[in-house]
Amino acid sequence: MLLQPAMLLGGLLLLVATMTGAQQRGQEAGGRRRAHRVQHGQCSYTFVLPEPEPCPPEPEAFGGSNSLQRDSPATVLNLGDWPTQRVRQLEKVLENNTQWLQKVLNQTSRMEIQLLETSLSTNKLEEQLLLQGHELHRLQDHNSALETRVQALETQQQAELASLRGEKERLRRLLGRQNGALAGLERSLRAASSNSSLLQRQQRQLLESVQRLVRVVAHGPASMRTAEQVFQDCAEIQRFGANASGIYTIHVANMTDPRKVFCDMEASGGGWTLIQRRENGSVNFQRNWKDYKQGFGDPAGEHWLGNEVVHQLTSRAAYCLRVELQDWEGNEAYAQYEHFQLGSEGQLYRLSLSGYSGSAGRQSSLVLQGTNFSTRDADNDNCLCKCAQMLSGGWWFDACGLSNLNGIYYPARHHARKLNGIRWHYFQGPSYSLRATRMMVRPVGI
Repeated sequence: MLLQPAMLLGGLLLLVATMTGAQQRGQEAGGRRRAHRVQHGQCSYTFVLPEPEPCPPEPEAFGGSNSLQRDSPATVLNLGDWPTQRVRQLEKVLENNTQWLQKVLNQTSRMEIQLLETSLSTNKLEEQLLLQGHELHRLQDHNSALETRVQALETQQQAELASLRGEKERLRRLLGRQNGALAGLERSLRAASSNSSLLQRQQRQLLESVQRLVRVVAHGPASMRTAEQVFQDCAEIQRFGANASGIYTIHVANMTDPRKVFCDMEASGGGWTLIQRRENGSVNFQRNWKDYKQGFGDPAGEHWLGNEVVHQLTSRAAYCLRVELQDWEGNEAYAQYEHFQLGSEGQLYRLSLSGYSGSAGRQSSLVLQGTNFSTRDADNDNCLCKCAQMLSGGWWFDACGLSNLNGIYYPARHHARKLNGIRWHYFQGPSYSLRATRMMVRPVGI
């Protein structure tokens, strides 16, 4: 605990006041005082001391042979000088106390300065604490605002989630209605397909009627003799004036019965006779040698015209071959061969091709020369395995080869990684089963 200046001064005065009672009484009896004043800063302190009195003359009664005279003058106590010496001692003590008090006052001043500095530091700390308190209140207010914002966002998200759930339910109901509508459209499409088949049959009947009405005038109007016009292929029908694609009847040389064929009068100049078509998997192409020889299917849809018919066509004149391909992504490509010929049955319907061009690959996916036709019951390929049984259908397999347009028809989303599907290697790879194909021939030079 620090002592205040007033307390120190009081202690000093109390020390002075405790002088011996005899000294105080002597001073009071004298009646004369000597004042000492000490100045400290703005404060002054006054000390009152008694003035010493003159000593009385020495009595002469002590002269002679008193025992005290046996002492030397240096050791004899002068009783008359005792008050003065005492006062001087007190003055010296007072001076020392005054110096000590001055030091105490100086130390006190330094302590006051330190206390003042400490007070200022305390004030600064209080100000900092006050600022920190304000900052804390501001942060608390900011946190409260953030909590309010978070609660608002949570409420908004819950509302949006509820809205999304409602939208999902609405979309589910809409999807159900659309599925019902699609089912109705599918039924309508099947009905339309039936009507289309009926229309195609009517068209075939109409074309046959037109062909029966075609006559060649042999003589003049007076004697008219007519003969029915006979067509060898679709190119002759086109030259005769027919420009619509459809089903026509042709009479192939060396064959007794006429054949109905589909003629394409539009692709690349027209005049094409279709020998193969795949489009929906409605016809089974897993057939034997006899079926592929005679042909099967419907010329208006999926069919194989027949190896014997193709052999007879390509034996009497130079023919070219066009192959059209379509994948499940809607991409189309073609491969065209400027020379195409099919050998006889005795030659195992051997394939002969040359002059490849088109967009179905950088090179032909058909072996150009010397490939025999194989079916599941007639293994004529150049592989120890039976390609027709392993890869299905009837085709010019060679050593199983790079193509097979008579493979198994795989629908959408099931057409990938199918080695026994409808393949054309240089168009979509060795295991991609195509959506649709067409093979057709016409005489060279058209």
